[in-house]
Amino acid sequence: MVSALQKGKCNHQGIVLKAGEGGLTNKALAASFLRTLLYFDVFSYPLTCDEIFNYSSWQNLDKNEGIKTLENLLENQFINTHMGFYFLGEDSQKVSQRVAGNKLAVKRMKQARFFSGIIASFPFTRGVYISGSLSKGYMDNESDIDYFILTSPGRLWLCRTMLVMFKKVFLLNSHKNFCINYLVDTNNLEIKERNIYTATEVALLLPMHNYRLFSEFLNANSWVKDYYPRLSQGEGQPVKGFPFVKKVLEIILDNRLGDFLDNYFFRVTTKFWQNKHGKNEVSKPDSELFWNKHVSQYNPGHFRMNVLKRFRKKLDDFEAQYGFVVSEY
Repeated sequence: MVSALQKGKCNHQGIVLKAGEGGLTNKALAASFLRTLLYFDVFSYPLTCDEIFNYSSWQNLDKNEGIKTLENLLENQFINTHMGFYFLGEDSQKVSQRVAGNKLAVKRMKQARFFSGIIASFPFTRGVYISGSLSKGYMDNESDIDYFILTSPGRLWLCRTMLVMFKKVFLLNSHKNFCINYLVDTNNLEIKERNIYTATEVALLLPMHNYRLFSEFLNANSWVKDYYPRLSQGEGQPVKGFPFVKKVLEIILDNRLGDFLDNYFFRVTTKFWQNKHGKNEVSKPDSELFWNKHVSQYNPGHFRMNVLKRFRKKLDDFEAQYGFVVSEY
């Protein structure tokens, strides 16, 4: 008898065998799938069959072998499935939550395109990319639209300050559609911090402005392939902005005045952040608040570190429950 999974249809409805019965034919591949599911379970985000394959760290994946491995995991009750989605635990509400979030993300992309065009129109912006939850195709009512922005060298802080002023004046400082928490200049494309969180954020960016530069950025961060060897370059919805206005302002500020303003805004922002967060807050790549002349990364609430800690705990809890050490494969 050929199962639905073996036919290539990832719509298995679950199997009621005792955990451990049947065994795993490919433990290393199963561990890779489980790590992927455990990471996205930090966000209560079930995955489709194809997403599990594409997001896993298994480079040369045969689809039939992948389907067989998923079936093994279902048979051994390591995972569950509902409506074509796969997840840890018994809470199938994760699926309806994801479906609703996917629908809202489609609607919010309209705002993302509009504001991406505005950001692309600012002087010295060179690339605009969607990050955060929207880049994964999910939004809820509390979600902001996050942007990863590449700027001209020596103009990052001038560019950032103009964007912040726009947000404060025209958007009443609302982050809802305009969260500019990560800027990097084009002379420093390589992201130094290397872990599954950062790799996921980089790998799933949606290019909105300057696809060519996006390719250069991905090439500079080829280490991401260690985490996502099968994931192809993301497809966004390109915007053009207002190049004439941008060009005129860049001509006006591409001189000593621009140099002075960039240095000035860097010093002012540094002083503001040190006063707000304490002078003992060291700006380093593994900090939640990191900045220098070439990078501005502000991610309050220790979100990144909390995600990594929760992922580590999920790995530990899973291994303790099932006796299957998935983190060593």
